[in-house]
Parts: sequence; structure tokens; C-alpha cells
Amino acid sequence: MKSVSKFALTLSLLALPLTASHAVAEEKPAKEKKGKGKTEAAPAAPKRNYSKPFIAAYTPVVDLLNKQKNPAGAKAEFPKIVAAIANDDDRYEAGILAINIGAQLKELAFQEQGIDLLLASATTPANIKTEYTFRKGAIAYDGKNFVNAEKLMIEAYNMGHRGNNIEFLISNAQSQQNRDAEAMTWLGKAIDADKAAGKVNKAYFVRAANLASKSKNYAGAANWYKQLLATENNPDYWHDALAFFDRSLTLSPEEELDVMRLMRATNGLRFQQEYAQYLDSLSYIGVRYPAEAVSVLEEGFAKGVISRNNVTFSEKYTEAKARLTEDTATLAGTVAPAKASAKGMLASLTGDSFFSHKKYDTAKELYESALSKGPVLDKDGKDQTERTRFRLAMTKVMLADYAGAKADFAMITGANRKAIAEYWLMYIDQLSAAPAAPAAA
Repeated sequence: MKSVSKFALTLSLLALPLTASHAVAEEKPAKEKKGKGKTEAAPAAPKRNYSKPFIAAYTPVVDLLNKQKNPAGAKAEFPKIVAAIANDDDRYEAGILAINIGAQLKELAFQEQGIDLLLASATTPANIKTEYTFRKGAIAYDGKNFVNAEKLMIEAYNMGHRGNNIEFLISNAQSQQNRDAEAMTWLGKAIDADKAAGKVNKAYFVRAANLASKSKNYAGAANWYKQLLATENNPDYWHDALAFFDRSLTLSPEEELDVMRLMRATNGLRFQQEYAQYLDSLSYIGVRYPAEAVSVLEEGFAKGVISRNNVTFSEKYTEAKARLTEDTATLAGTVAPAKASAKGMLASLTGDSFFSHKKYDTAKELYESALSKGPVLDKDGKDQTERTRFRLAMTKVMLADYAGAKADFAMITGANRKAIAEYWLMYIDQLSAAPAAPAAA
């Protein structure tokens, strides 16, 4: 962060002439007119009207700073300049000198004294006032005076200051005051500023999600990670997005299962409790879908996230493994009766079994058969058509029929499943964008 602006630095490092405004230091060199060999004067800077007492006090002090290289001596004599200030032009120039003395001494407090003089002058150019309003806010921020830092930085922002990560600094100043909702709003501004500049600061999204989570706004936290996922396919982001999303809704076991399946597909399973949650969602400890239960457990064991020495997991594995033998042996014989049944629910449930065995072609046929028979009603008369169509869409994802999957997901209208579908659609987009794997030799 620059301690002073280029304009202010140039203006203050030259001695103040006794007969002319110091602004002549800003005049640009005369330049030659093209093709005529003549010179053309650059536009003159605004004329300053310094008082004579001020000039008399200012000149020896600026000489101490610039000619004698004695900033400490200049600081000691500076009160004489302040006492001689008679108008806004004096005040403006005194402020610039104090800023430069403080910069050479590395004394923020003295720089701040100069900034106050500069900001108090009615003749300070608007762009300089904006810059030093931000600078004063930055000094307050560094000094952990977050109330003043926020006030001054918002003022600078409203005056047009951009850059210096100002939106993030405002957000953090608010967060330090436990005003996290406002802090998230300013993080959103910081993210928008980055987008406009073609950049992505991942830390902003993560921080916004953490602030949302802190206030138990899990849907907000999931949304920040969803936005981050739109910029990068990252298993850690998938985990956090889906974990927060899962906490934001009350899901049925079947809906929960389809969230956990996506977490697994994106390599997002991270913790022991998530493997336990996955198994619970597989309808009662893996009894209904033993093939998927065995596969998930073996995957967790291989990664070292869960242990075979854990009694709960080892018992579930033993039970699912025992069920798998019978399930596999009888699976093929379930297709014809399911397709022949007048009730679509049998075909839908049979499709679930084939899905759990990763036999997606047959699962697709069964789900389509179920949907062709009209509303899919369970034994209690509850409509399971959307559940069946959602599973069909997931099956198409596994078969790389992304257009077909999108069409089916688009037909989902139930609130929970529609929200889950949004994440599956993001997954499809990432799969579609991924480079094709090289052909086997």
C-alpha cells in the first residue's frame, strides 16, 4: 500500500518558492508540436494562494526534510507551520508535508496528522481526498480501530475508491464487530469486483461461507460454495457445499441417499460420520442395497477414513456382504416380473437394485418402464413418480447421457429434489467440460 499518492509526493518534495505557488511542480514539460518544431505549453496546475506567514514557516522546514535529509528535525519544527496556517491552500500543503515527514520517519501517527490537515482543506483535489480518506481508514484498520476503519473506508468507497481489496477490508472490519450479515454483503461486493476484473479469490467465497455457517445460515453457506464450484471442480468444495446443503434441509432417507451418492461421485466423502450417514440412507444398514453398502464400506476402508476395527462398520460390512450373495444370485430374475407388473413401483424399486449394483443400462430400462405406466404409487398410495424420474436422471448421468439427464432433472418440481437436482446439474456441467480420457492402446 502506498503511503502517499504519486501526485502528493511529487508536489511536496520540492522547496516552496517564495514568489510562486508550489503547484508549478506539477506542470508538465513543454512538448514539441508534431511536424512544426514548435513547443506547446502543458495546461497549468491550479494556482495556489499561500499566505506569507505560512511561506516563511514552511520554507526552512521543507529544507530540513529535503536538503538536509533531517526528517526528525522537520518534525520538531512542524508545529510552527501549523501555527502559521491561514487558509485552505496553506492547510493542504502543510498536510502533504506532514505525510512525507511521517513516511520518512515511518510514523503513522504523524502521517495521520498530515492526512487530517489535507482532508480538512476545501482546496484538496477530490481524487487526493478520496485516496487519503482510504489511507486514514487503513491506518485505523491496522490499529484495530475497526469502527473508524469501516466508516472511513465506506466513505472512500462512496467517493469512488476502488482497489486495495477495499470491499474485503470493509467486510472484515464489520466481521470484527460481529456484524456478519453486513460482512457477507461486502464480501459479495468483493467477489463482484473480482469477477469484473476477471479474477477469482477463492478465499472470499470460503470466508463468506464460514460467516454464514457461524450464524447457522447453512443454505447461505452452501450457496457460497456452489458459486465457488462454478469456478473450479474441487472435491473439497463439493464436500463442503453438499455438507452445508444437507444441513440446510430436512430430507427423507431417499433424498438423503441421492445427496450422499453425489458426494461420493465427486470424491467428496471426507469423514467417518459421512460414511455412517451414507449407510443409514441406504435403507436400514445396507439390507436393501447390499451391493452399494459393500462398495461404500470397502472404499472407506481403503482410504483409511473408516476402520475395519470399528465394531459398527465391521458388523454392517459383514451383514451387507452376507446379503450380497443372495441379492446377486436373484437379481437377474427380477427384471421380467417388474416390467410385466401393472404397477410401476415394482419396476422402480427393481431399478434401484440394479443402480446399486452399478448396472445402469438395466436400471434405466426399469425406471423408464415404471414411468410408462402412469403415476408411480407406492404401497401406501404415495406418488413416487418424481423419485423414479430423479433416479432415471442419475442413471443417465452414470451412462454419460448428459442431455437426457438434464431433460429429466428439468422435470423435477418438488422443492427438496429440485434443490438437489441443481447440484447434479452442476456435476453434469463439470463432466461435460472435462477433457476426454485418452483411448486405450
